[in-house]
Amino acid sequence: MLVTVTELQNYMDIRFSNRQEQAAEYVLEGLQSELESFLNRPVEVQEFTDIYTMPNNHMGVPLTSFLYDYDDAGDDGATREIGNLAAPPPTIYLEHSPVVSVQSVIINRPNDPSVNEEQEEHQDYVVRKYGIDLYTAYANDKVTIEYTAGLDGSSIKAFKLLVLRAATREMQNMHDDVVGIKDLETRNVAPLDTGFLERELMSIKKWRRVRI
Repeated sequence: MLVTVTELQNYMDIRFSNRQEQAAEYVLEGLQSELESFLNRPVEVQEFTDIYTMPNNHMGVPLTSFLYDYDDAGDDGATREIGNLAAPPPTIYLEHSPVVSVQSVIINRPNDPSVNEEQEEHQDYVVRKYGIDLYTAYANDKVTIEYTAGLDGSSIKAFKLLVLRAATREMQNMHDDVVGIKDLETRNVAPLDTGFLERELMSIKKWRRVRI
């Protein structure tokens, strides 16, 4: 978690009971999830697995756009296709970013179950912050990618401060609600805004991932 219960207690200068600690964990988990939903990316580095089916990008491409290896012709004189000049290598945009590292890229071919090939970085693919450029896949191949991605949220102090402020408001409202219920009467305490304020979210907008 980006913010721990102990850090929240220190920020509020208060000591929680066991039940309050459990409630604080729920609040902190919910706020971090809300923050990640706004940023459209994880705020801590995590492990992910994406499965991607390669599109058929060769439809309608002229035959003159391909390179052939004529020295590798078969007995029937057929040549082997080795490259396409019409388009750059396909880029696979991963679900989560920024990409920190890629552990494995495995290609499975639906029309050839025997193909289960693990690709080699720098030779078969190149890692980008948003995904990978893959050089060895064919149309309709299923590509399984295991990788780590996410922001280094602990080094971005604005994230932690926003979570602490929002969690403090949540805990204060929760305390007022609980006391009011036990007293069977309202405490006439004006409710604080819960969650993140719009101006708070706008202050971290530059880290937001916008997908087109």
